[in-house]
Amino acid sequence: MNAKNSHQKLTKEKVQKHTFPGRTSLKSVNRAKWILYLPAIIANSIFGWYPLVLGLIVGFQKYYLVKPADFVGLANFRRIFYDAMTPIVFRNTLYFTFLSIALVFFVPVVVAILLMEMKKSVIRVMMLLWFLPTAQMAGLLIWKYFYNVEYGLFNGILTFLRLPTLGWLNDSSLAMFCLVLPGLIMFGPGLIYIASIQGIPDELYAASHLEGASLWQQIWHITLPRLRPIITVMLLLSIISNMQVFTQPMVMTGGGPGVVTNMVVMRFFSLAFVGLQFGTAGALAILLFGLILAILIIQRKYFRENLDK
Repeated sequence: MNAKNSHQKLTKEKVQKHTFPGRTSLKSVNRAKWILYLPAIIANSIFGWYPLVLGLIVGFQKYYLVKPADFVGLANFRRIFYDAMTPIVFRNTLYFTFLSIALVFFVPVVVAILLMEMKKSVIRVMMLLWFLPTAQMAGLLIWKYFYNVEYGLFNGILTFLRLPTLGWLNDSSLAMFCLVLPGLIMFGPGLIYIASIQGIPDELYAASHLEGASLWQQIWHITLPRLRPIITVMLLLSIISNMQVFTQPMVMTGGGPGVVTNMVVMRFFSLAFVGLQFGTAGALAILLFGLILAILIIQRKYFRENLDK
């Protein structure tokens, strides 16, 4: 009996030895993990944190290309505050962000919800259209052609219908809307909403249908609450990207007509790489960073992801 127990004990120890790695094996695993993490950490430090820290430092300096920078304290910020373009570019950026969220962000949510009530063949076609990769620069150039006053597609359609033509990008009252509209068509994350809706259990809709719930009640009490986590994350990313918009206005309008579509990042580009005022541009970047951070803090406070809150 004792020999049998000893044999079972030895067998158990062997199993544990081979099943659970010892201290040396755990150290090897941790070492291997850090080796795999290291390239990402280095890349993120060089292309992420280093530019951020450098931008914060430059904002308090008079920066030169050929000699060491001079510390000037808050002089760059005073220059920004007294610059007549500063309130204009911040107002334009906030207006663009508001329009983008109102049209480009919320409309695809509604479209995705209504789309799930259609036939599966229609759903597949729409998912394919949303999933197709689109080169942003090429897409913007095509839209710029559409908006052309003389030979653009949109004015051609209006002329064919014998309606008065519009100035589009040349019209100060329409230019900002024209910048936002391409994002509504080229909004790839609409596919994410469809995938999230498909992940909602069908039993919830079946139970609500048996209880006599209408389509609107199902959307309000089942679909939207379970889309709230993904909507919250997408809203956060949308705010960050729209507040840093550069490509659309630079390619389509160049900031015009006048300064109607001149954004904060465009002003930063002009100060840093045209006027070589790196310190002033750094101060402007710090102000933009602070504004985005404040908006995100407010957004995270009032738009929570937890379904139970």
